[in-house]
Amino acid sequence: MPLSCSCDDDGDWWHEPPDDYSTLDTKRCRKCASCRGRIPVGALVLKVRCWRYFRGDAEIAMPNRYLCERCGDLWLSLTELGFCLNLGEDMRELVRDYAEIQRKRRAPTATPDIQAKP
Repeated sequence: MPLSCSCDDDGDWWHEPPDDYSTLDTKRCRKCASCRGRIPVGALVLKVRCWRYFRGDAEIAMPNRYLCERCGDLWLSLTELGFCLNLGEDMRELVRDYAEIQRKRRAPTATPDIQAKP
């Protein structure tokens, strides 16, 4: 999904946006929810709490998901810029999209050739 500034909250499940790093304190390693890389126990992570609706309005906690330090840095940077991100998207790809947007925005417009006077 491309970068977006609008956040839709109409899904069957949602997550609380992570705001600070913690150490992975599980008994086993985990996979990054973004890049799918292995996160070793004790590594810095962004812990994401997930919830879903159950039979109407009941909220049920789902297993936590984690972002590795690199993807977590990218998540925090993009959200600070005002983008709404979905868990499971590859942050590296979203940063590439952002860089492309900035390149297009900064591209010089066609200007007539200016000849130097002798």
